[in-house]
Amino acid sequence: MTPRVRLDEWETLTAELRRFGHAGDLTVTDDRISIDFGSARVELSRDGTLRTGMPLHDFRYDGAVAVVVDHHAGTITVDADAVRYSFRRPDG
Repeated sequence: MTPRVRLDEWETLTAELRRFGHAGDLTVTDDRISIDFGSARVELSRDGTLRTGMPLHDFRYDGAVAVVVDHHAGTITVDADAVRYSFRRPDG
C-alpha cells in the first residue's frame, strides 16, 4: 500500500521519509525534513514548502499538499490543488 500523508500528520510523514531516504543524508528538525542524495535533494517543511533539485531542474511549491510515498517505485509525489509533481530517488 502506498501511503498518502498530509502535512498535519508530521510524525507519519517523518517516518515515511526516513524510510524513503535511507540511502541519502537525512536531516529532520521540528519543522523540516530534508534528504540529500548527492546528485539530488528533496526538502519538505511543515508549513507546506517543498523544494527539490537535481541536475537540469529545480522545483519549489508553497502551500498545502499531500505527499504520496511509493517506496517500491522510489518516488515521492506531491499532490496539491494546482500541481502534481513526482520526485524520483536517484539510484546509487
